[in-house]
Amino acid sequence: MTTFGQIHSKTKSLLCILLLFPLALLSIWPKNKFSQVDNFDRDKSFDWDKVPLDYAEPGGFKAAIALLRIPAKNKKNYRGPILFNPGGPGGSGVELINSRGKDFQQLIGDEFDIVGFDPRGVSATTPAVSAFSDNIERAYWTAGTPSVSNSTPETFELAFARNKIQSELIMSQMGNVLEHIGTAAVARDMLAITEAFGQEKLNYWGFSYGSILGSTFSFMFPDKVGRVVIDGVVEYTAYYSGTSGEALSDTDKILTYIYNECVTAGEDCPLYAETPSKVEERLHTILQSLKSKPMAVFDGTNYGIIDYGVTKRAFFQGLHSPFASVGPIFKAFAALEEGNATLMMQMVNHHRFFEPATCTSEPTVAPKEVAEGRQAIKCGDNYCDGDGNCRNTTIESLKNDLEEMSRLSIFADVFLDLTSMTCVGWTVPTREKYGGQFNTTTSFPLLIIGNTYDPVTPLYGARAAAKAFSNSVLMVVDTPGHCSTAGTSPSAMKYIRDYFREGKLPPKGTICPITNKLFGKEGMDLTLKNRNGEDEGWLELVNKFASGAQEYQAANMYQAH
Repeated sequence: MTTFGQIHSKTKSLLCILLLFPLALLSIWPKNKFSQVDNFDRDKSFDWDKVPLDYAEPGGFKAAIALLRIPAKNKKNYRGPILFNPGGPGGSGVELINSRGKDFQQLIGDEFDIVGFDPRGVSATTPAVSAFSDNIERAYWTAGTPSVSNSTPETFELAFARNKIQSELIMSQMGNVLEHIGTAAVARDMLAITEAFGQEKLNYWGFSYGSILGSTFSFMFPDKVGRVVIDGVVEYTAYYSGTSGEALSDTDKILTYIYNECVTAGEDCPLYAETPSKVEERLHTILQSLKSKPMAVFDGTNYGIIDYGVTKRAFFQGLHSPFASVGPIFKAFAALEEGNATLMMQMVNHHRFFEPATCTSEPTVAPKEVAEGRQAIKCGDNYCDGDGNCRNTTIESLKNDLEEMSRLSIFADVFLDLTSMTCVGWTVPTREKYGGQFNTTTSFPLLIIGNTYDPVTPLYGARAAAKAFSNSVLMVVDTPGHCSTAGTSPSAMKYIRDYFREGKLPPKGTICPITNKLFGKEGMDLTLKNRNGEDEGWLELVNKFASGAQEYQAANMYQAH
């Protein structure tokens, strides 16, 4: 049996060859509609779907979309594929399904193929965007990146210059391929994948940026919507206009939630204080101390410097999956208070950024979460208009953006580095952009999901989408964190399962409770179980699914916008 490591090594070796001469080889490889390469294991198949690089010239060069499929087990009642996108832009659907696909199938039903795909520009798909000749060069370059750009006036200007250089590197390395990497083209790829499975309509679950992808598909092909879930909804007009809008409007509300929970938990909270404001003050004091006194770590396994920027960014990332991250992060803050930075270094290292090297020269092999792919998709989508006129971002305009966002959240500096700062110097527009109306009625209603407190996709984005898709239904999950899986909600997961399996929609105005605790002993609330009337087997399945999803999200931070 071929292992995941073996097939991933083979895939990378092929990509090492292909990406040296991308356009020359794309026209002849792969030869079949679905070209199966090998199996990750007995229950997974890795394929490429050949699609036009430019849909305006279907007979021209081809792109090869990487797919990983968990085949349906119930062939008799087969319902087709469900496609997944984890967000980003730049997140790998192949990686998501390799890690979580069997859990998705168990949750939704074994009548479905569970399919992850890498959008054009990302990871195992060809073309994949890269600015560097190998991962050694990439690591050398990224090592000099400031953790937070506005730590000092000098680091802000340094970050500006570095992002400009990276834009130029990508554009020089990738050339006109970049014109064909954008959300509208990926929406067409999704339709092609669906049709390759012999289906007419898309089944899809998209998280974070995946909501932009799902919305764009549904605007472009309203008659091709089967079952489409958009979860953790990015406000689409802000995305396509290249503005952050009110993206941080709920971020600090999560902090209020956390501080209140810390007081309620008492000594089970590592940063306990008598009032929420005193918890906040304690944490803030620890964080601010790192500006003048960064800490060195070397324990034989972990080593590095823990400073203000690294710690603040780790805390912001932890807000995406608070029930998996906040407890450990608060323990790490308490250790920092005692002069020990080892736990925080372990938290920072928990986030996975690079794949191990597997081929000698490694030309343009992308890591799983690659900034270059995210940069190309996002900047191509919204940094230049349809006529090819691109924005002239300056240090002054970025400082104005930072000032505006700082009115919403203390994490404005971290968010700026992930959004506006990344497109400095970009001059290549995506050739096809969705330019139609942001309102329609689809062939089947969308299920739109938002959380009460989401750090990067506040609830207003989901509400805006519910208005744009006239027959859709909005379901709210009463949880902090990013996307519905951030909290454990048996009722929300049952609504999602029933939507995919039976086409049933939750009643309008549905708000789904969660069963998690931030601090102290984990366990389901028995009164909640009895009130909702869910059976023990279902509760155990959801608890296992959500726990795995939260741990996965904590280790794979695909940023929206």
